[in-house]
Amino acid sequence: MERERSLKGLFIKYLISWLAGSVLLAVIGFVMMSLAMQRGLIYPANHGDTEYEQEKENLKNAEKIRAEDIPPLMAYALFTENGQWKEGTIPQKDAEKAWEVSHRGYTGLGRDFYRVVERDGEVLVLRYTMKAQFTNPKLRKYLPAAEEMIYGIILLEILAYLMFMAVRFGKMLENKMNGIQYAIEKIEQEDLEFQVPDCGVREIDRIGEALDRMKDALKKSLKSQWKMEKARQERISALAHDLKTPITIVRGYNELLLEGNLQGDDRTCVEAIEVSVRQMQDYVEQLLDMTRGGDMEMPQKTTVRADAFLEDIRKKAQGLTSEKQAVLIWEAAVPEGTIRADRQRLERALLNILANSAEYAGCGGRVSLRAEVCEEGLRITVEDSGPGFTKEALQKGKEEFYTGSSARSGGKHSGLGLFIADRIIGEHGGRLELGNSEALGGGCVCVWLPL
Repeated sequence: MERERSLKGLFIKYLISWLAGSVLLAVIGFVMMSLAMQRGLIYPANHGDTEYEQEKENLKNAEKIRAEDIPPLMAYALFTENGQWKEGTIPQKDAEKAWEVSHRGYTGLGRDFYRVVERDGEVLVLRYTMKAQFTNPKLRKYLPAAEEMIYGIILLEILAYLMFMAVRFGKMLENKMNGIQYAIEKIEQEDLEFQVPDCGVREIDRIGEALDRMKDALKKSLKSQWKMEKARQERISALAHDLKTPITIVRGYNELLLEGNLQGDDRTCVEAIEVSVRQMQDYVEQLLDMTRGGDMEMPQKTTVRADAFLEDIRKKAQGLTSEKQAVLIWEAAVPEGTIRADRQRLERALLNILANSAEYAGCGGRVSLRAEVCEEGLRITVEDSGPGFTKEALQKGKEEFYTGSSARSGGKHSGLGLFIADRIIGEHGGRLELGNSEALGGGCVCVWLPL
């Protein structure tokens, strides 16, 4: 098993490796410069002193100073005894400085050195730089001084090695963090069956252990939540199923009363009971639909002719609007194509939407049902002349149990109709959108279904 280390220790290890490598590169650079000096490719830094000692007598006794007699690493200026510049490779503008420096009793100014040769009636000042130089004149002309080149190369090598070590350290950390990344991806996918592997870095392993503990706590919490949700759905389903029996009995007796010779207020009350019982049956069916969604089964799709399906919807919509004493406006360019659908479930979704519109349109109101083929498939639009959707309802109207506080809800609805319709239409690869009708002034629900 790999020994566990701290991030600090790993960083120090890489830092020491870089320092050791940098020292090695510097040593190699200096060794190469030394070998180049031994082979005569580079003059040493003090070569100017050597040349001065070798040539000063020749320059002192020469009949005339010529440029070719001056050593190659030196520049010169020739003065009269009283310091007047006569000639030389040191420009006249720098000659005063050369004269002054060379007669102060010291020879150096920075890395520039000056030497004086006393001649008969003349003073020769030589200037050279205390730097290692190339012996080849062309290299001296076009390149920096040899030692500057070598120092620059060493510095670039050290920086390149630093970049290499930084990239290597980053990749090492990335590899060590793979376990954390793996755990995060698993949590994002809601897959809590994983174990964060140890990477050998103390701080990262502590994060992994914390993720493991969080995973276990989350798993326990989710299991508890799932159990509670399942139990809640089972209770609602059982209660809704049990309610169907007494509601059926009440409706049966109520229908018997309607068949009798009830008159006046008695008949009005019984008819009101009939409407309420039907509404209760509707709510029970919606509750059952909702609880079945807990273990959502895929719809049993078959090939359905669009024209026949829409004709059935129109007939049932006519019944819904007649019951509310509203007017149905049917506008359809009935397509000849087919759709893949669970006919019963899709029909229930559309009738939920139509029932809502008929309810809101009310007595004397209008409900528009329009079907047409567009680029996205089959578009079915239901509009009404009711109060329309509020801004909040447009955003939340498809949420489970949302009833809102506007006149659109009126406290008469469970908040499940559009939720269930949206879910069923989504199962069929379509979508449901809410809006308000410009033509009728009420709500507008658009359904898109692929043909």
